[in-house]
Amino acid sequence: MPDLHGLILRSNPHVLATGRLIKGLYYSNASTGPHAMAAFYMACDHMLEQKPFLIMDLRSSRYFLDGNRDSCVDETGTLPVPEIDPANFLPAVDGAEELCNENPIGQRQLNNLIAVR
Repeated sequence: MPDLHGLILRSNPHVLATGRLIKGLYYSNASTGPHAMAAFYMACDHMLEQKPFLIMDLRSSRYFLDGNRDSCVDETGTLPVPEIDPANFLPAVDGAEELCNENPIGQRQLNNLIAVR
């Protein structure tokens, strides 16, 4: 996956909602500049996964999908416009539907979640 560490986080990483959702975080090259990238994370009950499953480079309209959430790109492509709906990529993400089941969260998911209150 592309390295986001050289960019400035421009959106709030806190998850306020309960249940399963997708949280988008926007990054920029400068604190006042336009958004350069968007990273999409799975979240469950105030817990945000540590690694994004989808990153969109808004400058080139290129997306990077990590379907098994191991930090390696599984699919990449270019969209005709620099807009992306991360929900369209959920069918390609392993275990997305199981993240917030009533059953206890699996050990793999538990290790990849962080509390952000």
